[in-house]
Amino acid sequence: MNFLTHPVIILTLLTVSFSTGKSHAQTPERIDLTAFPGEIVKDVVIPIPAEIFAVLDKVGEPDWENAIIHVKTDMGVKDRGFLAMSFGSLVAEGFIAVQAESSDDIQKIGRRSLEFAEALGLENAVKQHSLTVIDSAKDNQWNRVRAELDKTQQTVRNTMDQQRDQEISGLVSLGGWLRGTNVLTGLIADDYTVDKAELLNQPDLVLHFRELIAGITGPIRTTREMVEIETGLGRIDAMMRENERFSVDVVKKLHRITTGMLEQFYFDAGAEKE
Repeated sequence: MNFLTHPVIILTLLTVSFSTGKSHAQTPERIDLTAFPGEIVKDVVIPIPAEIFAVLDKVGEPDWENAIIHVKTDMGVKDRGFLAMSFGSLVAEGFIAVQAESSDDIQKIGRRSLEFAEALGLENAVKQHSLTVIDSAKDNQWNRVRAELDKTQQTVRNTMDQQRDQEISGLVSLGGWLRGTNVLTGLIADDYTVDKAELLNQPDLVLHFRELIAGITGPIRTTREMVEIETGLGRIDAMMRENERFSVDVVKKLHRITTGMLEQFYFDAGAEKE
């Protein structure tokens, strides 16, 4: 069963613990995709990135530290929609850094999130979350960092919804999903199993994001970057609907596609960990 078609949100965690990857519980024989907590948006469940990363931790030893990428994009020339996607990707980057238990990286991401929040006009809403992320990372309080990252993304979405700016709210979610999918495809390709690859099979969520892009208004809709993102979502949608099980080659192709999409607004081309 694809967990995105499940009719309710399961509020309890999986049998794996909520801790980061440095403390492993017994490896599950199979991943239960119906048990992810998340939020429902138009009947589509958007999973919490931290939970997907935690499950992946339990079925292997991912190299989280080398998965972290620091972007150097100049925000001064970005459209607000691209800023929203970048912000979502940055929050996902924070979850990756938590999995790596990298205090330095988390502090950089916390400071960077303040810059994005200011550019989006959300500094007051996000500032306390970002400061708590930075302070908690200094003290290696990983559960608190993780909780504040969740709150940061949700605060942005709630603020946008209150301002009746659902388009920006949806783009935050798209950015987070893209970066999460990108890192998952890279890690799964390096240590492939069918169960891990099943985490990537999310056709209903991809369709939701395609509909989001199709409904965008304003100049951003026809930019080269947005056309590339829309094309990438179409390719991913086709792959997910054509492949009941993802082979390692399909996972690698998904990684290349999401990398190209992220280069439109988040990665520098050929971005590498600093």
